[in-house]
Amino acid sequence: MTGYHDYLILLTPPESIVKTVAQLKESSFKMIGEYESHHSKAHITVQPWPRKRPVWVEPLLPKLERDLQTLPPLVMDLNGFDFFDQQEFQTIYAKLSSTPATKLWFKLLRKFFNTPPFEPNIGIAVNIANADFKKLWPEFKNKEWHERFKVEQLTILRRETIGYNKTFKVFKEIPFNKKLDFFDFTSAKLKQPALAINKVNDKQFSLF
Repeated sequence: MTGYHDYLILLTPPESIVKTVAQLKESSFKMIGEYESHHSKAHITVQPWPRKRPVWVEPLLPKLERDLQTLPPLVMDLNGFDFFDQQEFQTIYAKLSSTPATKLWFKLLRKFFNTPPFEPNIGIAVNIANADFKKLWPEFKNKEWHERFKVEQLTILRRETIGYNKTFKVFKEIPFNKKLDFFDFTSAKLKQPALAINKVNDKQFSLF
């Protein structure tokens, strides 16, 4: 027991998405054998926080809860599959449609964590060898999957940095503001001058 924990900040899609991703991962396992993300639950990664003391993290949570009340639940459209070419390894993921509204929402979310821009996605087969990718990608290349879903909350997972059990467990779930409508909110923000959007959060939530 070192007193250090690894945290993972993420967004979890609804159960219908989670179940379909689990089925896709299981069918992938049957084709290529065990792989890194086989047993991980469907999610959109926002930011990892490796090796942090709880006494550093927990005092920041009340402000984060207030900050997240300025955002509506996220609405996204899932649109087929794609992959990241990482040369030695490949990652197959469920592709999420990017729109001005979703880009704005994630930009506002990232300000709370001082996180650089990233492409939101739901990993299916993460960091698989090229030989396994060549077997698996033909199964996903032309597969259709179109579904709209809503993310109601942000989830923080935690595990001991050094310990026997390396499984992340839910540490905190923080809801977004359900009184705000995603489309009305983003539409209004997109009509504002860029300066107003940039000033949405002067004090960033960050451990760094």
